Amino acid sequence: MRAWWAPFVALAALLAAASATAGEAPRTLVMGSGEAAGMYLPEAGAICRVVNKERARHGLRCLVEPSAGSAANLAALRNGEQQLAIVQSRVLAQAVQGSGAFAKIPGGDLRALMSLHGEIVALLVGPGGRVKTMADLKGKRVNLGRSGSFQRQTAEALLAAEGIAPADLAAGLDIDPGSLAKALCRNEVDAAFVTGLHPLPELREALAGCAASLLPLKDAAIDKFLKHNPAYVRQSLTAETYPELHDNVPSLGLRAVLVTTAELPADQAYEVVRAVFDNLPAVKGMHPLLSQLDRRQMAQDGLVAPLHEGASRYYRDNRLP
Repeated sequence: MRAWWAPFVALAALLAAASATAGEAPRTLVMGSGEAAGMYLPEAGAICRVVNKERARHGLRCLVEPSAGSAANLAALRNGEQQLAIVQSRVLAQAVQGSGAFAKIPGGDLRALMSLHGEIVALLVGPGGRVKTMADLKGKRVNLGRSGSFQRQTAEALLAAEGIAPADLAAGLDIDPGSLAKALCRNEVDAAFVTGLHPLPELREALAGCAASLLPLKDAAIDKFLKHNPAYVRQSLTAETYPELHDNVPSLGLRAVLVTTAELPADQAYEVVRAVFDNLPAVKGMHPLLSQLDRRQMAQDGLVAPLHEGASRYYRDNRLP
């Protein structure tokens, strides 16, 4: 069966090509999102919805294009197939810095428009009080996640910031999320790094099932880590998300960022940002992923690429952040 979004992709390509042929700044803005079953796609859809709502005023049409994710979106931005894209802040930082997979790819033309949802790191610890600080993880059995995954890379980076090497752990484990709560409750593992879009079922099960708890990620080593890794920002796991929590738990994580290039005209960038911020209550109601968006965080958190001139003008006009 043909994917539901295929006609929209074809239309986006035709309209973008027509604009390019005419030699004019594109009035159709194609936005790269993510996999059809992922979270970036509905987020992109919400943004395009409010941009298109005001088309009669600014003359822009926004179309969503599913993609393979952040790296694919950055490639499409560079070759002009997309004018907007949602990109994870860590991937964006690598592209801007020319590091990692982007070591030989110039990223100087990338521009940020706004920060979107967060992906928060949680450090779940088992009952019994054996782990009260990050330093207590030495000699413990810790779930780090699948080798090569973002979760494991982040866990190892945070441990390194605390002066803990993998060899200092009793075991660095990769436990299936569906088995994690039971492993904690049975004392088969002492602590677990978990990352993603909250609430996560394994956290809920552990917090409710055996009085597991979340360790606050807030100390001098974390402060230093954040200073040297601007793709990561302070975030919190809230009692609203996890009713078992008595208070919000400070943590950190990444942000999804709406990105463009310096080629996008300033007036068009301004209108995209304006459409989202002026309709923010409606945007927050379009998908649970968007419900926690905050105007000031959107104007500053995780914006590791230079701010686009049009976005900067909107933020100045509205005294943000």
